[in-house]
Amino acid sequence: MPAARKLRVRDPHLKDFVRTKNASMRALLQTVEKVLDHDVNILLLGESGVGKDYFAETIHACGVRREKPLVRIDCAAIPADLFEAEIFGFEKGTFTDAVARKIGKLEMAQGGTIYFDDVIALTPNLQAKLLRAIQEKRFTRLGGHQTIGFDARIISSSSSVVGSLRDDLLYRINVVTLTIPPLRERPEDIEPLAKSFLARRKRGIDADALQMLHDYRWPGNVRELRNVIDRAVLIEEGSLLTPKSLPEFSSDPVQAATEGQWTLEELESRYIREVLRKTRSNYSRAAEILGINRKTLLEKRRKYGIG
Repeated sequence: MPAARKLRVRDPHLKDFVRTKNASMRALLQTVEKVLDHDVNILLLGESGVGKDYFAETIHACGVRREKPLVRIDCAAIPADLFEAEIFGFEKGTFTDAVARKIGKLEMAQGGTIYFDDVIALTPNLQAKLLRAIQEKRFTRLGGHQTIGFDARIISSSSSVVGSLRDDLLYRINVVTLTIPPLRERPEDIEPLAKSFLARRKRGIDADALQMLHDYRWPGNVRELRNVIDRAVLIEEGSLLTPKSLPEFSSDPVQAATEGQWTLEELESRYIREVLRKTRSNYSRAAEILGINRKTLLEKRRKYGIG
């Protein structure tokens, strides 16, 4: 399907996410078109790797606030004790290291869009403070007294919201909810996505290699497909990818690792992604299952780009 009327974007990476042959994705994009000109808050739901970040960028790039900044906050990556300083900013002298005033993310996003990635990672205390700023449309920097007006579209993302967010905060951020289907539920998009990724590298792919891509379940979704293509391009010296260019997609991770199909880091990344999926991104529970602390889990999440 060609890019929708209002979803004409210049960034080639974003264009991949507004072309689809899948009926569910077409319906989703039609909903996106309807909200572009309406200044409503949006919640993006979907598994890790489905493209929530790209949807947020597309909505901003095509929406009413496109001439103003898009500011992203990775809620899982910022330590809880630093989150307030990051989002609200602070005045000089507020604490020992505050040698100058710092402008917070909310202030940076004035007039534009603020994107809370992985919003369910926020602690209950931080959720309450964020809710207050959203409700009152104003805030103050840490250590300050001046009230600053807050005017930005809010886009949030999560793999799940069940039992993780305060109801009142959830009501504020999900005026419109967009659930992005996983790649395994839209196999007709695998070929055009793969060819689009390859076209920018001036490479092609043969029929047998395409069939391998179609037969795989893609637990890491579009992000995993892109990573597989990137790796294959590095391995294949010719202009056409063949089955030999691709990893053997085994359903047994131990077998895949021992046969040299996955590195240790890839194996760890896949296991962490699967645990987070099964725990609905409950980081404390996932860390317990993995036998590591929450801080280490968040560090590995950033390292492997797990959304």
